[in-house]
Amino acid sequence: MSDREYDEEEAAYQEYDNGDDTLTAALGAQMGAAPWYLSSVAVHCVLFLILLMIPVEPPKQEDKRVVIQTEMVEEPEEEKIEEPEPEIEEQEPDVVVDSEVTVDTPVVTTTDVEISDNFETDDNMDDATALGDPASFSDVDSEFVGTPALMGIGKSGGGGGGGRFGFRTGGGRKNALRRGGGSKRTESAVDWALRWLAAHQESDGHWDCAKYGGGKNDIAVTGLAVLAFLGAGNSTKFGQYRNNVKKGCDWLVAHQDEKGLVAPHRYQGAVALMALAEAYGMSNTADLKAAAQKAVDWACVSQCPSGGWDYAPSNPKRVDTSVAGWWIMGLKSAKVAGLTIKPGVMDKALAYIEATVNENGGVSYSSDTADVKQVKCGGGSTRLSAVATTCLQFLGRPRDDAKVISTATRALKDLPIAEEGKKQFYLTYYQALGFFQLGIRSNFWKAFNEPMKASLLTLQVKEGSFEQNKGSWNPEGDPHGEAWGRVGETAIGALMLEVYYRYHEVKH
Repeated sequence: MSDREYDEEEAAYQEYDNGDDTLTAALGAQMGAAPWYLSSVAVHCVLFLILLMIPVEPPKQEDKRVVIQTEMVEEPEEEKIEEPEPEIEEQEPDVVVDSEVTVDTPVVTTTDVEISDNFETDDNMDDATALGDPASFSDVDSEFVGTPALMGIGKSGGGGGGGRFGFRTGGGRKNALRRGGGSKRTESAVDWALRWLAAHQESDGHWDCAKYGGGKNDIAVTGLAVLAFLGAGNSTKFGQYRNNVKKGCDWLVAHQDEKGLVAPHRYQGAVALMALAEAYGMSNTADLKAAAQKAVDWACVSQCPSGGWDYAPSNPKRVDTSVAGWWIMGLKSAKVAGLTIKPGVMDKALAYIEATVNENGGVSYSSDTADVKQVKCGGGSTRLSAVATTCLQFLGRPRDDAKVISTATRALKDLPIAEEGKKQFYLTYYQALGFFQLGIRSNFWKAFNEPMKASLLTLQVKEGSFEQNKGSWNPEGDPHGEAWGRVGETAIGALMLEVYYRYHEVKH
């Protein structure tokens, strides 16, 4: 390159420099010094590179934005579906149960019963005098809702306070009442009996047996009174008489020893077991469960080798069939309530009851052997035959079982009589339970129900006030009246008139 050419190229660089070191300045200087065709090629190359760079990035950014927006829309929808589920599982059942208990429990309405103090003697009693909602006593011939079983084992029953123990409240109660042969009259009689019992409960929660013509059997009559309130749909949590139930249960629990026995006398302990078991089954509280389970444990360990129970565990060989009946009923209530019974106890009890029955339905009163195969059978009374009728069915024998039929046939020979001095509430109580389980369409129930109602409704005290004797039954003239007095007589009377809904009817 000559000196002249060098100077011209240097001048071109200086013209584009001016302190700017950018790519544009350098290219301009180079193109100014190059031949025209080389400059053209360079310019086209630069333009080509620029065109390649322009369309690449924007579409990618657009795609990314679409994907991000799609994900953001979907995620909140999934959260809205998942979040409410724990609230439904944890809270809704409690609300539903409380609502049903409050609304569906027409146990007693004080305003209704206070409108009239006249005791009606026919099924056309005006609604204002009857217990609870008048609609509860409308004519209903429909079948029970659901699938009833003996005492509702494993079933929730008729709703409301009845729960596992029959149709004690709500719509199931009114259906069962009319279907079984009850009426406004029988419900009003139950109401009156409960009002008398409530008026005569002691401040500490128990009922004083001797104070009202009985013996020293406070635990037994307190248990019976609690059962009468429970049978009408009250519990420690709901019902007009919930405070009476709670105070009675608290008193029974306070008298329970460390082994679980609530009383030294075996009849009383069995009745207390039954009351605590049903109270737990209807209330579902931890304190009642603990006490009832302890009572069940005692019942299991105190069972005699032959399968029955006696007055006291001091003589393991002797068995009393009458006492055994109460323990069997108590354990049955415990089973329905979901308490734990030692394996084999109920089977042994069934074997004992079956061993006491002869071909004519006679039932032995007691036995002095530890071997169930040597238990005497036959003899006894219609009362013991009624005990066997009930216990055999409560222990699982079908209503067409030969021993069930034979004992029921014998028990039917002594029907209730509506005359003072001729009532036998102990017998009538077991007849009510046993015949009802045989079926409300059976000849046994049809023959029994009307005489039972006539006797109870005729003999209930109607004079005076509830603070006196109105609503109760006189204990005089009853073979067991001297033992349980007016409190026991009144509680048993109410329990008999609650038979229509207290336990489910057996379905075979």
